[in-house]
Amino acid sequence: MAPIVVLNVAEKPSVARALAQVFGNTPGSRQSQSHRSGPAQIFEIENVNFPSLYQQGSGQIVPNNVRNEPHTMIISSVRGHLASQDFGPAYGWSRCPPQALFDAPINTEYSQDMQPLERMLRDLSRRASALILWLDCDREGEAISDEVRTVCIKGNPRLQSQNRIYRAKFSTVLPGEIQRALRSLGRINEHFVQAVKARSEHDLRVGAAFTRFQTLRLQKKFDGFQDSGVISYGPCQFPTLGFVVERWARIETFVPEDFWTIEMSIRLNGDGSVNNSDQNGNSNNNQQSRPIKLTWKRGRLYDRAMTMALCDACQEAGEAVVTSLTGRPKNKWRPVPLATVELQKRASKYLRIGSEELMQKAEELYHQGFISYPRTETEKFRPEFNHHTLIQSFQAVAGEFGDYANRLLSDNNFQNPRAGQNDDNAHPPITPAKAVDPQTIADPTQRKIYTLVVKHYLACCSRDAVGRETELTLRIASEEFVAKGLMILERNWLDIYQPWEKWYTGQGELPRARIGSRIVPTSLSMNAGQTSPPQLISEVELIALMDRNGIGTDATIAQHITTIMDRKYAEKDGNQRFHPTKLGIALVEGYNSMGYQLNKPDLRREMESECNAVAAGRKTRDQILGPILSKMLECFKIVNAEVHKLDEAVARHFNNLGSDSSQYRVLQANFTRCGSCNGMTVLKQRTGGGSNRGGGGDSGGSKLLQCAPCSKSFLMPRYNREVRPGVNPNNQQEPLICPICQFQVVECVKDDGGTYFVCPQCFSDPPEEHGGDSTDFPCTKCTHPTCSLAKGTRGGDVEIFSCPFCASSGNSAGKVCLKRGQHGYRLSCSNGGPNSCQFTVWLPKEAREIVIDDSTGSCNRCSNPNRVVRQLKFIWKPGSVPPHYDRELCACVLCDEQLKNDMNIRIPAVNEVNYRRTGNSAGGRGNQSSNSWGSSSNNNSRGGRGNQGSTSWSSSNNSSGRPGRGRGGRGGRGGRGGRGSTSWGGSSANGRGGGGSGGSIQCFSCGGPHYANACPNRQQQ
Repeated sequence: MAPIVVLNVAEKPSVARALAQVFGNTPGSRQSQSHRSGPAQIFEIENVNFPSLYQQGSGQIVPNNVRNEPHTMIISSVRGHLASQDFGPAYGWSRCPPQALFDAPINTEYSQDMQPLERMLRDLSRRASALILWLDCDREGEAISDEVRTVCIKGNPRLQSQNRIYRAKFSTVLPGEIQRALRSLGRINEHFVQAVKARSEHDLRVGAAFTRFQTLRLQKKFDGFQDSGVISYGPCQFPTLGFVVERWARIETFVPEDFWTIEMSIRLNGDGSVNNSDQNGNSNNNQQSRPIKLTWKRGRLYDRAMTMALCDACQEAGEAVVTSLTGRPKNKWRPVPLATVELQKRASKYLRIGSEELMQKAEELYHQGFISYPRTETEKFRPEFNHHTLIQSFQAVAGEFGDYANRLLSDNNFQNPRAGQNDDNAHPPITPAKAVDPQTIADPTQRKIYTLVVKHYLACCSRDAVGRETELTLRIASEEFVAKGLMILERNWLDIYQPWEKWYTGQGELPRARIGSRIVPTSLSMNAGQTSPPQLISEVELIALMDRNGIGTDATIAQHITTIMDRKYAEKDGNQRFHPTKLGIALVEGYNSMGYQLNKPDLRREMESECNAVAAGRKTRDQILGPILSKMLECFKIVNAEVHKLDEAVARHFNNLGSDSSQYRVLQANFTRCGSCNGMTVLKQRTGGGSNRGGGGDSGGSKLLQCAPCSKSFLMPRYNREVRPGVNPNNQQEPLICPICQFQVVECVKDDGGTYFVCPQCFSDPPEEHGGDSTDFPCTKCTHPTCSLAKGTRGGDVEIFSCPFCASSGNSAGKVCLKRGQHGYRLSCSNGGPNSCQFTVWLPKEAREIVIDDSTGSCNRCSNPNRVVRQLKFIWKPGSVPPHYDRELCACVLCDEQLKNDMNIRIPAVNEVNYRRTGNSAGGRGNQSSNSWGSSSNNNSRGGRGNQGSTSWSSSNNSSGRPGRGRGGRGGRGGRGGRGSTSWGGSSANGRGGGGSGGSIQCFSCGGPHYANACPNRQQQ
């Protein structure tokens, strides 16, 4: 029987190389080829013997009596996550309000640099009979395993149908660990996968919504944000910033207080006895003596007179009486085994290495085989861990490691490590994987980290340090003073952990004094002091707070700290302490003023707790996401409603838009009329860069309108060829005024010559009652009922139904929404871009208004658990509809056949659309026929396509349309003939033209590069 061909996929190229080396050193194996095929190196090794895959999958070690079988191992790797999740083009920054992201569909995509890897894995999987996933053994590694599995199943579905997908569990790339993993193959932990997906979806939705909201808001209100990129929000990033700002706020609001204390000291002779010299220095013993300081039991008082009275009483007493002298053994415990968070804290404290750099270098040490996997929460060793073998390997290393290893394995100095509280059941604690002299590691940062890991491990295997602590209590007058001393008897683990770990009280051994004996103090004085503020938060403290409050995981804490620095929310000084920036302070103050303290860890702690429940199998992904996203959505709505509080907080730290005249130049004075003071605004442009294009043909920075009397500025839309005052087209001297805020509107000219209007005030503060949200708000979005420029629709961002055209092409992100343009109302797909979807349903012009509001529900016939179809509300023009129609109608355009027939609503079929923009059609256009319903008439339309005549609703008539003749048209479909008018009163006869033969795809109405059902000219007739 031919050997089983196994595809092995590692998370990083270095792990793939290590696997190939281990497989190649297996007795009897032979390497057939090794080459780089595009995105990653591929190794192929034949005759690798280990227990048959078909007997594995439980994760348990296969017994030694199971026979080994030969396998052909193909080894390659990915580079972290293979796929990414994001919203589709229909949910771009300017195409939907941020709130829509809470329930928008999420697409899984492969970025351009990952597509070659995806194709390579699909090709390799076709050769394989089984798949082994060698990804990192944590939750994130399980999620990447799921991504690799998905791609390989596409290339070879038999891997799934025959259950031939296995998961390797390992913590180092050493040969023994890899061989053990080959004998204990398991399966992907589906609970871990779902936990990661739940966290990722939550963070994407919440982070994207708040990021867009605050970025768009601040760019319109304050200087300095227009060209600075996004102002990001992250569910972990913001609580991390909150810890930094909270400490800074404590320092800023700190008010020092004066306090007073009493200090006493005595002196010991060389033999340990008390030197009873008086306070003038007159001694009864000339031997060499040392001072012992005693602490006042009251600590400090904030009353100077009271402290002075107590001090005077003590001085008058002259002598102190020994009231207590106790001694007891005291141990300084060795550390628990090293987990990721503790490694980050100790590296920052001892080595001054930041958490992000530490994790990067630790990963490199792991891939080189120097240490075990550095991302672990485990603080206890398994009973089967062989400590003696690992320690013996250090005996051959020259220097302190070798000396201490020899000492540890002799004279019964070894002791099994303590067990900490945490265990992720995936990785052992961080340990050295092989013994080397640190000086042989070239990278100095790696050398320091390796030294720290080795010293910590050896200290874990040592005995506790042993000492004796003594405590002396003296009483003088009514006051008591205490001194503590320490005598170290056995240093043990402290010897290997120097110079970082010390055990010292500063006092040494205390005097051998009898209880009741009297001692004359060497000094007794009252000292003044002042309370001091706390220091800025250190990285050690920040990591500890994040870990304690569940902000991030051991693998992501460093990343979140780096993010707040990359976003310029906080800065780190040379002492590893963090200081918030103006922007970081402003954001935290703004959100706190709204009542929702988004910088607090409570919300994130709840999310992490729920993800842990999913990882443990107690809950499902859907069970936790709904309630948590609902809570964050409610928070988002409140933030939107109280956004002025964010403006006020940011205004305390940043200049209002346009306030710095040195950054702007005047393009045109007396530009438009201000709706607040009725004065004239000035058009300005930001100087010194920016890629924006704006009015007057000038290119450069962003443009704004400034009203000096009101001290207000209004940002103009970006990327326009020109902006100019809006005037009445019939009277150039009459300004166009917004009926909402009384500002003169501005006309924006795009690069292609198209124009649109914006109101400066509404664009800056979109009116929610007229369809405003956090996105740009041109007049085409406004739903004002009387303004001629307002083209928005109530409910225009609501999905009516999913787009059938997009669904047929495998794109589930397309949604059909209600739109209004110069040609009337229509339903169209939200998918834009170069290959924009052209699904369009023109709605009847007999409707004065078509809306979606609370009264329009879903269609019971068309909706199902996986698909929701919304109804539309039609508000008819008087006299435009048949008598049996009410003034308003709620109906479904997909299934209401009477509405479709009466109003000539046509739903395009999927096969009527093709994305090719080629081909020609022949056939002219018929003339418009005019129908009168007062008397008998006969009106005809001829040509390639007839047009509907005008209608009225009165007496009987006889109207006919003669068939048009057309050649060309849609692929496989000819042009439509003329359509006769319709009578809703008496008898009528209707004629419909016949279609011609099929040809190339092109609009047979006007010849334009679109389809006839989407032709705007159709609605103009």
